[in-house]
This record gives sequence, structure tokens and C-alpha cells, in this order.
Amino acid sequence: MLVTAPVVTGETPVHESALTDVAGTRAPAAPARPGVAAPAGPLPDVAFAPYVDLTTPPLPAMTDMADATGHADVVLAFVLAGAEDSCTPTWGGTTPLTDPAIAARVAGLRAHGGRMTVSSGGALGDYLETACPDARSLANAYAGALDAVGADHLDVDVETDTGREVSTRRIAEALALLQHERGTRVTLTVQVDGVAEGLSADARRLVEDATAAGVAARVNLMVMNFSYDGGWADAMIGATRTAVGQLEAMWPGSEPADVRRRVGVTVMIGRNDMDMTTTPDDARAVVDDARGNGYGGVGFWSLARDNGSCPGTEDEADDCSGIEQEPWAFTRIAQGFTAPR
Repeated sequence: MLVTAPVVTGETPVHESALTDVAGTRAPAAPARPGVAAPAGPLPDVAFAPYVDLTTPPLPAMTDMADATGHADVVLAFVLAGAEDSCTPTWGGTTPLTDPAIAARVAGLRAHGGRMTVSSGGALGDYLETACPDARSLANAYAGALDAVGADHLDVDVETDTGREVSTRRIAEALALLQHERGTRVTLTVQVDGVAEGLSADARRLVEDATAAGVAARVNLMVMNFSYDGGWADAMIGATRTAVGQLEAMWPGSEPADVRRRVGVTVMIGRNDMDMTTTPDDARAVVDDARGNGYGGVGFWSLARDNGSCPGTEDEADDCSGIEQEPWAFTRIAQGFTAPR
């Protein structure tokens, strides 16, 4: 049975103040902020996790990162529809969720204390979000992927600039089912169109539908591959701040600090798909800005690229950053990020 989505009333509960005045009377409670508020519920608690590309061979040795840096939290990408566009979750559209090689790598990272996030979607392949015909089947597919690695955190990365059409309402209803039935933590990874534009129209629609369905979520901003003027670090920071302002306008009933705690920022390290290049200094500036503004998380694409084995390459590569850098330079920068409490 589909869980009925909560009605968004535009009001948030007012918590009584624990402060009292000198006469022993309770101080008046602060008034609720008017307007729609971000839904309450379980939120992601991972402050930094790089994406691990499980769709492009060879599989990265994830424990190398943990051995070198002590960091072990990752986002496993991407879960896609199975053969013939079926509503069967697979890694990359071809590899079973129970693949022994992937399971061994996950087990090795978990032995280092690592926490797994499962990511559905991405830039290539057939989406579960279109293959599954309704919210119940999509929720079941998500649950199967989470159970395969023992995760309770789902990242939904639907990228519609590649011509895909998805039902954001179906996604929102499926996520509401997962969160209601399993307490699943949810991240919505969304596209950012530029410094002035901020969130894409489809990104705003997904956040709105998730809010209407009562889904508590982190909104992870992909600040990569858009046109810009000036320095690239300034462009990524500016685009992030524009998007955060849009989220604050979408959730006027929430305190701005609470909205910012629900924000994640993800960069593409090194040579991007377009002409921009994210250097370690650029990444450090983004991480510092995220920390200073009280955002909830940071990340990057992708783990296998965090090395300088192909400096000066003209095209984006899957297994190196394309720039001169020390191994794990971006991981070391981002692992110092801590989220506000």
C-alpha cells in the first residue's frame, strides 16, 4: 500500500523555550516562520564521501584510500536498470548487485570502518527511475540495492540534461515509502546550471515534489560543467550560494541555518568534461566555503581520479585527474570537512 504523503501546511512546530525569567515564568516561544518548511526526518550524517565509479573497469581498490588517508566513507555509483530496461537494480546496468568483486571491495572498506552510500542514476545508462512503473516497484528496487551493501543512505542522481524524462513525483513517492518503512537517509543530487541560474528547473521540481511527499533530504549540488566567467573556484562557490538562496526561498518556514545543513556540494576534481579544471586549491576554497557557511556535506567525482598519473591530458579521464597532484590530494583536502551539529 502506498503511504499517503503528508500534507505540507507551511507551518513548523514551535518548541517551547527552556529559558525562564527571574520570576520563574516561561519566556515566550519564538514565533514559527511562515511558509513551507523542509520536512523533518532522518538526514544523512556523512560529512564527506567521494564517489566510486563501479561502472568503468577496472574497479578501484577502495582500501588503498583508507590505508593511505584513514578515510573510508564512499558513494557507490551507479545503480541502473537491468537488461532490456527492466526494473531490476544492477551496477551500471550490467553487473549484478551481488557481484563477488564488488562485494569483496565493500567488505574491505567496511573493515576500515567505512560507511556506504548507494547512488542511483548518473550521466549514462538506463534509469531505474524510468524503468520501474510505479513508486512501489521503484522503492523495492532501491531497497534491494541498499540491502546488497548493507547501506541506509540512498543518493538519487537524476541528470536530465542528457535527454531523459523522469517522473519526479514517482521518485518522491518511492523515497517517502523508503523513509517511512526503513528510515532511509536520502540525498538528492541535482544539477546546477550556473552562477546566475543556480538550480536547474528539474532540480527545483524534484526538491518540490520530495518536500510535498514529506521526504527529509540533503540536496547535493553538482557544481561542475557549466559556463562561467572569472576564476573557477569563485564560479563554483557563487553557483552554490545562488542555489542555497533558492532552497531558502523554497523552504521559507525553515531557519536559514537548517537549510544550509541540508546542503551538500560535489565537485569534479581535475580536468572536467568541459574546459574547466578543478585544482587542489580550487577544491580547498570550495570546502572552506562549505565549512564557513555551515553546509552539511562535500564530495567529489571520483575516487579513481584522485591521482596525478596523467598530467596534461587534453580530455577528461576515468582513472586520473589530468593534472599534476599528489596521490589522494583531493581526499586529504575534503576529509578535513566537518558538518555543523
